[in-house]
Amino acid sequence: MVILVFFAVLVVLSSAVFSLSSVQLNFLSTTYVLSDEQAILDSAKFKYGENVFFSSKSTYKANLEKSNPYLRVLNIETIFPNKMIVNAVERQETYVFKLDNNKYAKTDEFLKILSVSSVYQNNSENGIEILNCEVTTQTDLQAGDFFSATDTFLTDLFKCFREWKTSYNELKSRIESVELNYNGYQDRLLINMRSGVQIIVRSSKSNLSDKLNLAFSFYDLQTDSNGQPVDYTKSGIIEVFENETDIYASYRQVN
Repeated sequence: MVILVFFAVLVVLSSAVFSLSSVQLNFLSTTYVLSDEQAILDSAKFKYGENVFFSSKSTYKANLEKSNPYLRVLNIETIFPNKMIVNAVERQETYVFKLDNNKYAKTDEFLKILSVSSVYQNNSENGIEILNCEVTTQTDLQAGDFFSATDTFLTDLFKCFREWKTSYNELKSRIESVELNYNGYQDRLLINMRSGVQIIVRSSKSNLSDKLNLAFSFYDLQTDSNGQPVDYTKSGIIEVFENETDIYASYRQVN
């Protein structure tokens, strides 16, 4: 009986019914850069006719993401008996790094390199420039590769930014650059706003979300503690501190 069941399962799995016949690309977000869906699917090098039970989805995902830097594959779904759907989103230009070879690399928040160019103009349509970062020494990488970082700080940082504003474009229109280890102080963060305001976060690897929420709440204030109109978005320095029990912030005008 066991042998019969084994052979029955083997016959079913090897049946042409389960031979991969079609693949569909399903974008779960609006796309601006990625447009040729057939070319994207072709880059995966799907083996049509192979049994869907034995398909190497991880290989297909790697092929897709390497060949299409702006593509982020969320999963490859099997639709029985013989189809697949690639669920994906378009990666957003988030950060810009000036490399040690004087080229510029645009990345998403996960530090995947979307493009490399010789020129770059810092404006609200491009990513947030990252200064004083260790990844800039990795000059041999190309679009489709990931920068190798010692931690996930920059990814976590952008998550904090999106707690303030969810729109990628709105964040890039407000934040000009970020400098790590500002003024030589370990883990001190400087955020340059396009309005001219500077946000300094001390001990940025501790309670980063709470500190940035406090800093941005200062930035968004329209009245002070006495109810008088204020505008902290034009100039000045917002600095966030931490002691043993509290996180607090101060603002000082800079002429």
